[in-house]
Amino acid sequence: MKIDKDRQLQLLQNLSGPSSAKANKTDASQSQAGAQGSAGATDKVELSGWKDQVASLQEKTNAIPAVDEDKVARVKQALESGTYNASGQVVARSMLKSTLLDEIL
Repeated sequence: MKIDKDRQLQLLQNLSGPSSAKANKTDASQSQAGAQGSAGATDKVELSGWKDQVASLQEKTNAIPAVDEDKVARVKQALESGTYNASGQVVARSMLKSTLLDEIL
């Protein structure tokens, strides 16, 4: 069975789309060097910009507090003053959602 490296490269380029054109050019030059039997050809790996974006998003999500302290304070004050009015429908809906989610998961 004959393996056509140029055809494989073309298929990979078509699958990967235009966002990885830089990597595809590097791969193409490496495959041509390998096809010519160059002894000095080495593999090369380039990390994409996604790493920086993921790190940035992680920093932003870590900066968001898990509990909204202002909302907790407002609800606590409303409970203490007796002005908090919970709608029966909202409470019932929340209980049903919680029960259904527990059964599904």
